[in-house]
Amino acid sequence: MKALALAPRGFVRRDVLLLSEVSARLKLEWRTRDIHPWDRGLSLERRTARFRDQALHDTDAAIVRCFRLLPEVDEIEVRVLGPGASDAVILAGSVARCDVAAVRGIASPRMRLELMGVRYLADAPG
Repeated sequence: MKALALAPRGFVRRDVLLLSEVSARLKLEWRTRDIHPWDRGLSLERRTARFRDQALHDTDAAIVRCFRLLPEVDEIEVRVLGPGASDAVILAGSVARCDVAAVRGIASPRMRLELMGVRYLADAPG
């Protein structure tokens, strides 16, 4: 509002810019957590499944928390990278606030993320 509060032009009442819409977009990128150290002895298939499930759960929770903590944000662009030094993109997409509220009743984090616009792209290497 302050940015739109220009000085009025001589003797014209209410000569201001009127705000009709504001939208805020946030871009976030983070690295996933690796599997728990206790799970490192599991087979590759089980480690991959545990990693995927943890990445999906963490991403879902982080998106919900961001919208809760940042009420002025309408949309979040998300990129989730693999753990460590990997540049592999695990999850990516854009999430609108209204989509988060619409899918809260769905039990599966993967399905919630899909419906919010976030795609699971790849398992972490190794």
